[in-house]
Amino acid sequence: MKKILLSTLVTMFFVAQGLYAQELALEERLTQEQFAVELVKIMKLEYRLPPAALPRDSVNLLNRFGISPLSGWRNKDFLNQENYLVIIGKAQGKERLVHKRALDIEHKNIDVINQKWQESYEATKTWMPLQALLNDRMYFPNGAPKSPYGTAYADVNGDHKVDPYFSPIASLEKLRESLTLPQ
Repeated sequence: MKKILLSTLVTMFFVAQGLYAQELALEERLTQEQFAVELVKIMKLEYRLPPAALPRDSVNLLNRFGISPLSGWRNKDFLNQENYLVIIGKAQGKERLVHKRALDIEHKNIDVINQKWQESYEATKTWMPLQALLNDRMYFPNGAPKSPYGTAYADVNGDHKVDPYFSPIASLEKLRESLTLPQ
């Protein structure tokens, strides 16, 4: 029943997004916090909220279940299609797939940035600071790639390569796999 309701919500969002995206007034858009309240209702989880619950209580409840945008809840930000799909995917138990795809994007972004950084070095024979490279329209005419997790890319160890950051989901999955006994 919950999956049918979530699927209906997904369909409604895409229809509204496609038909009214350009006509949608700002006051008609949902904030992430407002969406969390609606999702808790649809999932029939209101009984888990405290009496006289505030919208942030719905966000906290969903967080406890591992349901959140990849970059975390930003309660007053408007819900966009990417965050919507991630939240719905997690609500339907697809968090592993969501994180796998996000990690794939993350690795591709890091590879692209590292390639551009190397190109910059080969052209000038000096290492440009990472932030200068990311803001350079010559290397990233449409803007630098953004992390699906909302983190800033950095070169912590000074080797002129973007350092991958610790990804808790991927690391927990690898730990779980390594602890699973062979059948």
